[in-house]
Amino acid sequence: MRYSRQEILIGREAQDLIRNKIIAIVGLGALGTNAANLLARSGINLILIDYDKIDLTNLQRQNIFTEQDINKNKVEVAKNYLEKVNQDIKIKVYNEKLDKDNLSLIKSDLVLDCTDNLETRFLINEFCYKNNIPFVHAAAIQDKGVIFNIIPGKACFNCIYKFTGDIERCEDLGVLNTITTLISSLQVNEAIKILLNKNYETNLIRINLSNNNIEKIKINKNPNCEICKGSSTEKNFELKLCKTGATLTLRTNKPLNLEKIRKSFGVLRDAKVTLLLDIDNEQVIINKNGEIIFKTLRDEDKIMRIANQIYQIGR
Repeated sequence: MRYSRQEILIGREAQDLIRNKIIAIVGLGALGTNAANLLARSGINLILIDYDKIDLTNLQRQNIFTEQDINKNKVEVAKNYLEKVNQDIKIKVYNEKLDKDNLSLIKSDLVLDCTDNLETRFLINEFCYKNNIPFVHAAAIQDKGVIFNIIPGKACFNCIYKFTGDIERCEDLGVLNTITTLISSLQVNEAIKILLNKNYETNLIRINLSNNNIEKIKINKNPNCEICKGSSTEKNFELKLCKTGATLTLRTNKPLNLEKIRKSFGVLRDAKVTLLLDIDNEQVIINKNGEIIFKTLRDEDKIMRIANQIYQIGR
């Protein structure tokens, strides 16, 4: 009886199928919490991954948290809430930041990308592609949102987003709870359709609530995509933040070709084995041993994008 209204639309057989599926949700922000709520009520088992604590500013859009939950771990509060919603499903939680060393945590039937971190999205993309796991990418900022189904063998996240620019964050530009609720609802809807292999969307969808515009964009595989070609894009550097900026050190210990880099970027100062560059209005110091130093930049997504550009040219 619990799923009777849902079964009218999808059928008993389909309901039995999804009840045996597991969806991993990476990030319990506005998208992730709403998605988890909807999936739990739909009868789907969950893996929840987030390392953050609940903040007062979260309550405007993260609809399973209350004022009494502030400063508590998101995954634990979410698990307690969802178990009260549906005791029949299984919920695993990991109070961890997803990185290259624990990607196996997301091994499941489908992954929902609900993060706001570009590097994490690339890691999810590569892991899912290699393990033949579909995942649904979603993002929302201000009153706009995007959703894209990434199916093994089709265009991947890396095909369209590699080196395209910064990922904007809601703490900087703001976000409406209406767009996060809408996008996460569509994300869940697409996830269920993928699990059932029925009429899932093949285009990237953009939604703008300021004018209620919905745009569908056909995405083709990028013939130069290193993921689709089977090449590894494991991070070539580690990010170490410090008080004065951030340092990226290439893990391969492979020296950079400074001559190639000189020809591709604006050089402010050239000391033969060290270059001071102007890249996207940011001052970046590079030495031939592979150390990349950002003097003032704090935006991790932009740091990673610039570092990738440098590495691809200078390796």
